[in-house]
Amino acid sequence: MNFLIRTITALVFASVMLFCILRGAPWFVGLFGVCTILTTIEYTGLANRFKESNASRLWATVAAFTFYAAIVGLSVMQSSAVLFLPFIFTLIVIMIRELYFKKPSPINDWVHTLFPVIYIALPYALTSMLAFDTMGPGTGYSPTIPLTLFIFLWCNDVGAYCTGCTIGKHKLFERISPKKTWEGSIGGAVLTMIAAFLLHRFLPDMYAFMPVWVWMGMALVVVVFGTWGDLIESLMKREMGIKDSGKILPGHGGMLDRFDSALLAIPATVVYFSLLGFYI
Repeated sequence: MNFLIRTITALVFASVMLFCILRGAPWFVGLFGVCTILTTIEYTGLANRFKESNASRLWATVAAFTFYAAIVGLSVMQSSAVLFLPFIFTLIVIMIRELYFKKPSPINDWVHTLFPVIYIALPYALTSMLAFDTMGPGTGYSPTIPLTLFIFLWCNDVGAYCTGCTIGKHKLFERISPKKTWEGSIGGAVLTMIAAFLLHRFLPDMYAFMPVWVWMGMALVVVVFGTWGDLIESLMKREMGIKDSGKILPGHGGMLDRFDSALLAIPATVVYFSLLGFYI
């Protein structure tokens, strides 16, 4: 039954992601804006169960979303830095409000209120740098790179799970995630590299604008940094003493559980294409 629930949730989740990414720029921006809000609310809820933290869900969400909106605005409209004024105002409010609350650890409150800006909002916002003007200034929205990134993440997850369950013996990082194995990681990497080759080979209209080695390199970046992203979230959950970050996705846990790999793979992919000299 649990496997069936996981499968149905995964299919619905993937369908929503694919629909919004392929539908166009407003849907794409809206999708990751909603993800920013939901993931930040989830994180602050977890943080407030941990030790002496009293992070503000409201102001953490406002800070994360205004930062997301500013980065997206720069990517989409090439607007000025004035877009950061709402975020800067929010920062000021977050710092000052601790003067008027007799909380046991204001530093913990500041850290957990603002941490989602870096850990959550920044990666989601950077998806816009992968989607807009990636083939040159003025080329507008293209779903190819962000869509490919998530296909690679899903292939890595499926390959790692199937290989790890069948032949996995050697632990990858037992201290943090006892179930992950080297065999699983290699299986995920192989499947992802195969996917990169097949996408370039059989969907030339979408993938011919870059040579196959660029897509293979992107696949490797997504595998390595996606795995690290997964381990970072596992470390965080272990520190907090929880199994799942939430219950919003039946059989999969919360938003952090579903996007843990992406939160590190997205920035790494932006750096990868920037180093290659693409318009990012």
